[in-house]
Amino acid sequence: MKEHFVPIKPVSKDLLYTKIADAILEYIRENKLKDGDKLPSERTLAEQFFTSRNSVREALRVLENENVIKVKTGKGAFITSGGVADSLYVKLWKVNYRELLEIKCLLEKSIVQKLCNARLCNSIGEKELAYIEEPLLQLEEAASRGIFLQKYDYMFHSRIRQISKNSTMEQMIDNLVIALDNYGKDLSGAEGIWCNTIPYHRDMFQAIKDGNIFQAEEACQKIYETDAQALHMVDSVKKEKTL
Repeated sequence: MKEHFVPIKPVSKDLLYTKIADAILEYIRENKLKDGDKLPSERTLAEQFFTSRNSVREALRVLENENVIKVKTGKGAFITSGGVADSLYVKLWKVNYRELLEIKCLLEKSIVQKLCNARLCNSIGEKELAYIEEPLLQLEEAASRGIFLQKYDYMFHSRIRQISKNSTMEQMIDNLVIALDNYGKDLSGAEGIWCNTIPYHRDMFQAIKDGNIFQAEEACQKIYETDAQALHMVDSVKKEKTL
């Protein structure tokens, strides 16, 4: 191994073993380790990451499954691949984001179905419709200038949830939105794609107003598909940066 190495960087504790695996990948890349080179011991890695050896061991197991290293009992971990895989944390992030987004879409379809039925039964009047449309008008005005206002997007969907009067469903979706927003912090540059969802928000509102369940479900699906495009775009950008 080389005598001088770039220091290993500490990592935060959420999804710890996956982030440790990513940090080890970065260590391999920055130090230009090749096939047969040995990684520092579990004890050394644990000290550098300020974590337990169990977390390090789990991270090494992940890397071994990705065919990046080979762990030899009593000898240590050795590089088995000249190339460095894509970020394992980003892979997990992408899967979680897509799954959460899909669940959110399914729950919102259920809510708009309920509102469409309520509208057909005259349980939702013009006052409630105006309450929902208010943030939508703000979204449309901003989108006409190429700006996506997340605050009003949240307000639009939140008001739909409020009118559904299903507090459990409302809380479930709010929790999903919080989780998605946390993941979405890395989605900078996707505002243009999110602006493309605004017409589908209008379609959703009109469907609720008309009591058209099929159109409401279709609008929810289009918003989901467009949000998924944002994730794909960011993933492509990240891959280009690693080339």
